[in-house]
Amino acid sequence: MSAKRKINDYFSKQSKQIDEPQLSPNKIQITEKIPEYHDQIESMPHVNDIGIFVNRDLTDDEKYSVLTKVWVPLATYKFPLCSINEKRGLKFQFKWLLEFNWLAYSEKNQGAYCKHCVVFAKTGGVGSQPLRKLVYEAFNAWKKALEVFRKHSTCVYHVTSVVKSDQFLNIFTKKQPSIIAAICEDRKVQIQENRKKLVPIIECIILCGRQEIALRGHNDSGKMCVNEELSNDGNFRAILRYRAKGDQFLKLYLENNQRYKYIGAKIQNEIIAACGDIIQKKIVEKINAAECFSILADETTDVSNKEQLTLCVRYIDDQNNLCEDFLKYVNIDSLTGASLSSAILNGLTSCGVQCDFLFGQGYDGASNMSGKCRGVQAIICEKYPHALYVHCAAHSLNLAVSTASNIKPIRNCLGILEKMYTFFNTPKRSSVILSEIDGCDFEPKVKSLKRLCATRWVQRYDAVNDFVELFPFVVAALEIISEWNDSSATDASILLKAFDSEFLISLQVIKNLFSYGLLLCKQLQSEQIDLMEAVCLAENTVLALKDIRSNTDEEFKQIFVKSEEMAAIININLSVKRIAKRQTNRANPFTDSMNNATCEMVIEVYYRTTIFVPYVDHFIGQLEARFLAHKNIFKGFEAIFSKNQCLNACELESFQNLLEFYSPTINKDNSLAELKIWRIKLLQNQIVIKTALDALRVCCPNLYPNINKLLKILSTLPVSTSTPERSFSTLKRVKTYLRNSMAEDRLNGLTMLAIHKDVIVTPDEVLDEMAKKPRKLEILL
Repeated sequence: MSAKRKINDYFSKQSKQIDEPQLSPNKIQITEKIPEYHDQIESMPHVNDIGIFVNRDLTDDEKYSVLTKVWVPLATYKFPLCSINEKRGLKFQFKWLLEFNWLAYSEKNQGAYCKHCVVFAKTGGVGSQPLRKLVYEAFNAWKKALEVFRKHSTCVYHVTSVVKSDQFLNIFTKKQPSIIAAICEDRKVQIQENRKKLVPIIECIILCGRQEIALRGHNDSGKMCVNEELSNDGNFRAILRYRAKGDQFLKLYLENNQRYKYIGAKIQNEIIAACGDIIQKKIVEKINAAECFSILADETTDVSNKEQLTLCVRYIDDQNNLCEDFLKYVNIDSLTGASLSSAILNGLTSCGVQCDFLFGQGYDGASNMSGKCRGVQAIICEKYPHALYVHCAAHSLNLAVSTASNIKPIRNCLGILEKMYTFFNTPKRSSVILSEIDGCDFEPKVKSLKRLCATRWVQRYDAVNDFVELFPFVVAALEIISEWNDSSATDASILLKAFDSEFLISLQVIKNLFSYGLLLCKQLQSEQIDLMEAVCLAENTVLALKDIRSNTDEEFKQIFVKSEEMAAIININLSVKRIAKRQTNRANPFTDSMNNATCEMVIEVYYRTTIFVPYVDHFIGQLEARFLAHKNIFKGFEAIFSKNQCLNACELESFQNLLEFYSPTINKDNSLAELKIWRIKLLQNQIVIKTALDALRVCCPNLYPNINKLLKILSTLPVSTSTPERSFSTLKRVKTYLRNSMAEDRLNGLTMLAIHKDVIVTPDEVLDEMAKKPRKLEILL
């Protein structure tokens, strides 16, 4: 028989042994067993010696090499004498390789091994004793070789290793499915059918979560009949029943007597929690990939009187877009700085966020949040020194407007507007205004009064503007109501008398100045605005107000004219209050110009001096004071945006202080050189940069790594807490009076589905997430 034919016969028999493994050693003819890869062995002798793979964690490729390509000596190979058997002349016999197909000889260690046990056996013997000979140590006691080899062939751990080897080879070479699939051929089909049954249930829950629809009803348990309409068994079962009418497969599944249908309240909570976890993981992956984020937090009380702390994060995604995403609600029992800081850090850690990348904190100005000693920001700064605290700019604007509005005429005017809304907020009285509007040729844009916003003072502009537009109809309605024979007539008469000169002028002043702060208020609620742009907008607002202050005569003239037009509607003339030499309860200016001026000029000067000028001055002063702290935060970053090629001494000192603060995150040695090259680029290419985000998009991270990191930090610093406050709106819609007993996992899952509608969640992802826990119904291959 030729050598080529012998090799082909050997390969064919080896493949049969792999496909049909024998759990006991088989004896074959010596002439039929020819070693593999003789040609390779001649060129690369012993490259796959089994001794190389002993006592190691093997890769799949190495396991495959041990099981199929291990070095086999030739029949003419001269085995060396063992040192312990040298006198007796005992050595390894080539025929043992043919008798025991699991046996392998190592020239490196001069001993024998079991190639299956080397790969898969970990423990063996009685009581899982550690393995030694033939597994971790070379066997060379040739006197007892046959006895030991035959005994090893019957060991349980050896038989198990042979089965594992066969399974591994089948999977690795993709010849056969797994052993479990081979034992139960229809298992895969059954799992696919189980997943098909659960897909419409998961889709129904996702639909309800996305649309903020309540799932539960009065009776949402028990058997489910598709054609039978029950009394309020919940939106979930109603939608599922409606879908089953057009899906015969789903109908049969819902109406059969199977015990586990996955439509109960418990499984609803698990599916909702799985959806929330999937969305949260996708968001956290983007946060950790950004390696720079800020935490935004705020707290509120829900409908069940539980204190909910909302956690949101601000970061930049891989497309250089600013993102502010909701993470979760945390139920808290204490509002101290220590408790809140612990809840924030534990909440971030439970979500999987790496807090080492925390560079900013955004809260309101409450003492437990902003306190320099025991506030949340101070406690977190102790652990993460780079996490700068930024007072919410929207709150700063709100405080500036509310403080400036403490001037008595302005305060009284806003109080009267609130009383007016309360008075007309009944069907009987509001219908009087509507009838007046219907009977007029002029149709206003609005037909009802708005309530003054309780939280955002600048948003009161809408209520003031609507009142000015409806003023003629309000006056007519009050005159009609004052003729009634009930208590409403008295209130209407009092409100009519409140429309005096001071009220009308204060109303126009509020409308005028609130319009300047309205743009800033809306911009501060945007996610895409950065701190630099916010401060720039605040400075532009201050400049506009200062321009008004320098031209008070002209500006107030327009306000005075509009006030006269409103006074004509109620048939009164604008007049000043009684002026005395000594007055302490109200403004009482008296100048020589007023003494020599006409009556109309006296009135104009009086209200300009007592209302307009003080209000403008207070407004400007409060904005400058509130936003000065925000401007100091990014001091040092300004050097990045300067178009001058040379750094002046002030810029150099500020930038070096900035590098020192963010060290070692920023390389101080290279940053100054990068800054100079960066400024030359801006100057030569005439790049117009308005915000830090614009600069980040043109800053190559490979050329300017440190400048890019600083720009990313500046863009990530929080501006306002509008995103946490928007999550409170979702909280009110999800956790209502009828749904006030839901657990925290269900609340977080439903909120994640309602807020993050752009994050795709597929039923297959939910099934894979649910399969991580043991199930009565198999859903994972």
